Amino acid sequence: MAITMSEKEGVIIFKLSGRIITPGVKEVSEAIEEALAAHVSPPKLVFDFKKVTGMDSSGLGALMKIYSDIHPRGGKVAVINVNKHVRNLIVMARLITVFKNFENEDDAVAAFRKQS
Repeated sequence: MAITMSEKEGVIIFKLSGRIITPGVKEVSEAIEEALAAHVSPPKLVFDFKKVTGMDSSGLGALMKIYSDIHPRGGKVAVINVNKHVRNLIVMARLITVFKNFENEDDAVAAFRKQS
């Protein structure tokens, strides 16, 4: 599991790859928490699942924890390039309304910019 971070127009983009499962979830959480520590304004996060090959409930739980940490501060979370497996997991957990889904990075960034 690997994670890279970039920023575009005030939106933090996390590109995930590999399997987001129990052994690697801590790495994802720590990388995201470290990135958020530097932000004062309500964070706008995009998670790119293009290179994710699998995710289990602990991966979904980590995303929910991130959401619950930033939502009270006005933060937003979006997902892009979600494969069928991850989409099914999000739908089954009834989180489809919590994580805004966009086709690509540009659409997600544009949507967040309109909300500002």
